[in-house]
Amino acid sequence: MYTTYPVRALLIAAALGGLTRSLQAQSPLGQLLTHDEMAVVTPPVADLTEGIEVYDRLIHSLGGDSLRSCAGAACNGWVEDHYPDGLLKHRGYYQDGRLLVFKNYFPSGRMEREFKTISNTKCLLRTFHDGGALRSEALYVNGDQLEYTDYHPNGQLRYKEVKHPDDPYYLVMDLFAENGTPISSLNLVDKKKVIFEQKEYWPDGKLSSSGRSQFNPRRFDTQRIGEWTFFDETGKAARTEQYIDGKVHEVAEVK
Repeated sequence: MYTTYPVRALLIAAALGGLTRSLQAQSPLGQLLTHDEMAVVTPPVADLTEGIEVYDRLIHSLGGDSLRSCAGAACNGWVEDHYPDGLLKHRGYYQDGRLLVFKNYFPSGRMEREFKTISNTKCLLRTFHDGGALRSEALYVNGDQLEYTDYHPNGQLRYKEVKHPDDPYYLVMDLFAENGTPISSLNLVDKKKVIFEQKEYWPDGKLSSSGRSQFNPRRFDTQRIGEWTFFDETGKAARTEQYIDGKVHEVAEVK
């Protein structure tokens, strides 16, 4: 399957801990697949074990590698699938077996996800918690995922990322707790030198560390640079560290 969004926050938390995320660590939906042959599949109607993410593989504009067959031929027009009790599971518009627009539904009847085209180059994929709240929103441009947001079940923003449209790094990577307090953040502050302002926070939202990092195109990674300040749990500055090429060069206690 293509969508494993809960894992993203764990990867990002590790990245913001000073490692950083490479191009290969993009979300599964952002990694487009190409195959010489197209598989013909018919999504299961009654089998709930595979879930309703199975339809994602039919979205050709996002790299889906499958076609859907209807009565022995490629599906065209509106197609509906239903759960065993008759409730609507999927309604999508197909062209030559490829899924262009659709909505999926939980067995409860609430929407699970929807995919729609915004323009000739942009499309949007949204998923929802079973309670009805927005779970995630992904914006694609020319098939590449450029923006992604993820929400807690209570509606609070959990994670946000914005990818550079041409280069293999992210402009924004922010992570939040369920109560809204920040956990970590990374934001581009110098476009020319590709330097980021990076912060990490204690569980109560107080600043834990602050400094800058710089993208290294040879390593497809970022490295801490310059002076970083580290704070104790009361919010008081405890020490500073000087970084050169991502390594600690000097440490000083703050008196």
